[in-house]
Amino acid sequence: MCKMQLNFTRVSLSFKKFLFLITSFLLVGCVSIEDFDKKSNEAIGLRRNLEASKNKIISLQAVRDSLNRKIKKNNQINEELEQQLTMSWRKKQKDTVKMSDLRSQISRQKRLGNENKNKMSELNLKLENSKKAKIVLEKNLTKIRKRLIRFEDKIRLQNQVFKDLKNQFSGAIKKNSIKILRKKQRVVIRIASKILFRSGRAKVKKNSKPLLRKIASVIKRYSNREIQVQGHTDNVQIKGQLAERWETNWELSTARATSVLRYLVEIGDVDPRNSSAAGLGEFNPIATNNSKKGKSLNRRIEIIIFPPNSR
Repeated sequence: MCKMQLNFTRVSLSFKKFLFLITSFLLVGCVSIEDFDKKSNEAIGLRRNLEASKNKIISLQAVRDSLNRKIKKNNQINEELEQQLTMSWRKKQKDTVKMSDLRSQISRQKRLGNENKNKMSELNLKLENSKKAKIVLEKNLTKIRKRLIRFEDKIRLQNQVFKDLKNQFSGAIKKNSIKILRKKQRVVIRIASKILFRSGRAKVKKNSKPLLRKIASVIKRYSNREIQVQGHTDNVQIKGQLAERWETNWELSTARATSVLRYLVEIGDVDPRNSSAAGLGEFNPIATNNSKKGKSLNRRIEIIIFPPNSR
């Protein structure tokens, strides 16, 4: 574009120089009319060329300006695109980091999910075991409740037996001829041996049979109970003629218990299928054997009434 301007300047200077020369010729009168016309036509042609050149220069300048605007606009677009590219790259970097974080979170959640599944499986197993244990406990509880009911029934019935015997033998109890006791769930009728037997003997005295008949009549009311008659002695060893009959106190205590039970059965008030006799000798004392009173207490017969279905 600068080159075109330079050429235009040169043409303008030549044209001016040409006019100066023509004018000089006219002034001096040395130039012919034909030469003048020729030179005028050349000047006109040059002027036209000059105008064409000017127009071309203006057109080229317009094209140049348009191209400059386009270049400037393209540069702006390029800058915007570069900025967008930079922003996109930065966003991509952020998205990549975010994506990595999301993958880590997903992996962590999967791991937690697997752990929770394992915990859930363990809990389900524990729950199933707890349900089974609950069923077993409920069954055991039902059994215990039934046993408790039976036990309460036994206690209630034994209390009834105890009260019944206490009422029936209140007079004998006051005379210390008989004692009615409770040992755990058992009711015990305790009778001193001297009331039932002579010393060293095992045959029931005649005057004590009414007492045994009365005892039997009460026991008969509780035919579903097991009855055991126990014989007890002191620790004095059997000597003399009695030793020929009773080798030890075991034999004497057993014979006395058997004699009492036989009488109870014979009068028909005690079922022999639920009855037994036992001799414990001097080995289950209730008092000291160092005194006469203690020895007298140890020589005894005990009729034990067990609760129903106790064995």
